[in-house]
Amino acid sequence: MEMAVDMPESVSGIAAAEAARTTAPAPAGPAGPADLVGAGGPAGPAGPAPGAAPRRLPLVVEALGYLGAVFALVAGFIAVRQIWPAIPASAELAFTGVAAIALLLAGIMLRTLDHEAFGRLRSVMWLMSTASLAAAVGLLTGPQFWDLGPAGRPLVTEAVVTAYAVMLWWRYRATLQHLAMFAATAALLGTGIAQVWPGIILPWGSGFGLWALSLLWGIGAHRGYLVPRTAGYAAAGIGLLVGAQLTMDLPAGQALAVMTVAGLLAAGVALRRVLLLGLGASGAIVILPQIAIRYLARGAGAAAAIFAVGLVMLGVALWLARTRTKA
Repeated sequence: MEMAVDMPESVSGIAAAEAARTTAPAPAGPAGPADLVGAGGPAGPAGPAPGAAPRRLPLVVEALGYLGAVFALVAGFIAVRQIWPAIPASAELAFTGVAAIALLLAGIMLRTLDHEAFGRLRSVMWLMSTASLAAAVGLLTGPQFWDLGPAGRPLVTEAVVTAYAVMLWWRYRATLQHLAMFAATAALLGTGIAQVWPGIILPWGSGFGLWALSLLWGIGAHRGYLVPRTAGYAAAGIGLLVGAQLTMDLPAGQALAVMTVAGLLAAGVALRRVLLLGLGASGAIVILPQIAIRYLARGAGAAAAIFAVGLVMLGVALWLARTRTKA
């Protein structure tokens, strides 16, 4: 009876030990052919990553969208000119207006789905829409329609385009919309200065106005009000250099240009922004030789000044590279 009672316990113990042995991990050893096949080894090359095709698709769509939009605009313009050589202004207005609206709606209906390629495509479409709107408003305010004259035509056109560019940037804060907004605002400011103070020296007044706008623009971008910040730095830096160049007919403008170059280089070093350093270096190459040739002898003096500026810029670049490497 004791053997009969102990038999089930022995059988159950043996079964439990066998189950533990079969489920335990096998000891590490050299992988056999079957293991290599299961691990995706020599049995065949590994297939493409599942996310590779979805990542390539937005790039293809982006390229096709660029080509399609450009081909449609160019082909439409050429076809209208060939079919209708003496095209009236009303047809040109309709063409540019429809293009502006169509590109705007195409960008609105385009779903980005968190893909940067789709976002860039929409940004390009809206930039082309802004250009089409500028052409349409320019025709509308011209002598064929409203005839606002040489004073009112550019002012109204730039005001409408500026408002439109600001609206698009507020809706989708991309780099191209940022740059379009800055360009339209700068053009409107220059035209406004010429209209309000017609007796002022035009290059100097417009240049200083552009310089002041660019300075405020750079401050706003640095504080995060005008995004993307890199686009704001680029727009502000280019505007500062162009505005300073327009004021160089006067001695005060030349001093302003030198201060602008120095300020861009200092800001690039302080913020560790290669973009600002590049703009400052470009400004030094363009502006400083003009001043050196004007105030120094045309021989060795100007060359020595430019050589000294080059050495300073090289030292700043090396110092920045060392600090970035240590960081």
